[in-house]
Amino acid sequence: MNIAIIGCGYIGSALASLWSQKGYHVTATTRNMANLEKLRKISQKSQILKGNDEKELTSLILNNEVLLVTIAADRADQYENAYLDTAKMFHHIALQINLPRHLIYTSSTSVYGDHQGLWVDEQSSLLANNESSKILIETEKSYLSLTELGWSVCIFRLAQIYGPNRELSKKVKELEGRTLSGNGEHYTNMIHREDCTAAIDYGLRHHLEGIFNLADDDHPTRKELYDIICQKHHLPKVKWDPSHTEFPGGNKRVSNHKIKAEGFVFHHAHRVLD
Repeated sequence: MNIAIIGCGYIGSALASLWSQKGYHVTATTRNMANLEKLRKISQKSQILKGNDEKELTSLILNNEVLLVTIAADRADQYENAYLDTAKMFHHIALQINLPRHLIYTSSTSVYGDHQGLWVDEQSSLLANNESSKILIETEKSYLSLTELGWSVCIFRLAQIYGPNRELSKKVKELEGRTLSGNGEHYTNMIHREDCTAAIDYGLRHHLEGIFNLADDDHPTRKELYDIICQKHHLPKVKWDPSHTEFPGGNKRVSNHKIKAEGFVFHHAHRVLD
């Protein structure tokens, strides 16, 4: 099987390594020249790709049955170019070449917006009202429209990712001496990188289509989570300023029941506090 990973970063690199070990032919792309050497070690082919490069993207679609889009924008002002423009380019090329492929896209649970702490699943309303999340919603729609052209599309909405080099204790240590806005009573939604990559691989192997949330079973409030981590690692407690209660990501608990119903089993169903 030939697989192209568009935007081979934290998740894409883990999948490139996994799929290469399984014997798949992996082409890993990046926008950053500095990442090429690393990608050469975990894939059969690596290359620079800008999302609006029609010629290179067309070549990738022609030569790979599976395309995993795991692009990550560095800044909010890059969202439209990184996400939506790339999705539109996929649709434009798909119209030209008439060669249906299997596409996997990693979106974000931020598209749900604020549900006042209630549970959300894949059928819940998308209430996100900031510009970045609106772009992600439109990006999802663009990729899903490929099904009208015969493509198979699977979208994974990822919760906050943690894992190697993104340990929760490291994040809390970086907060030492700072005061966070709010009271920390918003629920957390997270996914370990190992489960994220395993779920995407599972989706590929089981030909999953449609939309799936990827979040673990635990949903403590941010204050509860940080307090537990501080106690375990003997760190000073994180300070909060309740006079500022706005939380940009909204407050919700993301259900993972749908992916479980497909038979996927989480390795880290409960939060790893390293």
